[in-house]
Amino acid sequence: MTTTAENTNLEIICAGIIVADVFLPPIDKLPNEGELIKIDEPAHQVGGCASNTAIALSKLGKKAGIIGMVGSDSIGEQLIELLINEKIDTNAVIKTKETSTSQTIIVSVKNQDRRYIHYFGANSKISVSDIDNGLHGYSYPNQKKILIFGGYLLMPNIDSKELAALFKKLKDQNYTVILDIAVTNNQTEVSEKIKDVLPFVDYFFPNDDESFQITNLEKPQDQAKCFMDWGVKATAITCGTKGVFYKDLESVYQLEPYKINFVDGSGSGDAFTAGMAIGISESWPTLDSLKFGAVLGASVCQGLGCNTTLFSRDEALNEMSKIKVKSLV
Repeated sequence: MTTTAENTNLEIICAGIIVADVFLPPIDKLPNEGELIKIDEPAHQVGGCASNTAIALSKLGKKAGIIGMVGSDSIGEQLIELLINEKIDTNAVIKTKETSTSQTIIVSVKNQDRRYIHYFGANSKISVSDIDNGLHGYSYPNQKKILIFGGYLLMPNIDSKELAALFKKLKDQNYTVILDIAVTNNQTEVSEKIKDVLPFVDYFFPNDDESFQITNLEKPQDQAKCFMDWGVKATAITCGTKGVFYKDLESVYQLEPYKINFVDGSGSGDAFTAGMAIGISESWPTLDSLKFGAVLGASVCQGLGCNTTLFSRDEALNEMSKIKVKSLV
């Protein structure tokens, strides 16, 4: 373990992947074989779903803690220091000697979606018991307990049935469980791993590409229905330039996108998750939480990196009215 940034009285816990990100500035095209192209200075940042969401929560005024694993190396130490500088509790970040810290190179080609080159590293060693143990050190002054589990399926040592058992235990302890995922193209049995855990998840936040890979269904409406049939209480599917599709037991909404000058989409889903979690923690109406999350998710797409252009809470609240919504019930 490492030392805590502040204390153990937190509002929201983020568990999952912690990554050292290297962002290459947008390029006009990928280089040909043997070709060298010149770029501006890359950006080195702490990344990964758990880190990105925790940083966004902290910047937006929430006391956030993180549970995850890094290597016992200089990169891992740098990531912990960066998280502490963002006022995030790092008491439950484990340093392993078995492997080095996870890293990702993010390649952005103009007018194309991001490309990720990823090394699992320490994230491949974290287990469900590590996450369970990390939760034991935290208390919640407002009695509302929220766990965001981010990057599920990018942690090979996480067994889906063990994770389902942990989520069930947390539900019995009155936690609200939020699940975010990341899927690689060559993964197998993705659907089964999702099916195992969704009955014990309150909110599931995949994007449309991930949802297609899980369900083999093309329309967000059909994807959301599938997830509900598998047991989740509510799902919001982020669809890039097509906005957000949301469904729960009572409501169905289609949110149009918030208009921005797009630079890089990295971290947009994590910022959306942070916005939704804030609304949930403060008992906002569902539609307000969705708008808040959608604005925040769009805001980080205006610059290179996962949180460099994240709106402040006031900025996001002021922009929410610009998002048009259709109720589909």
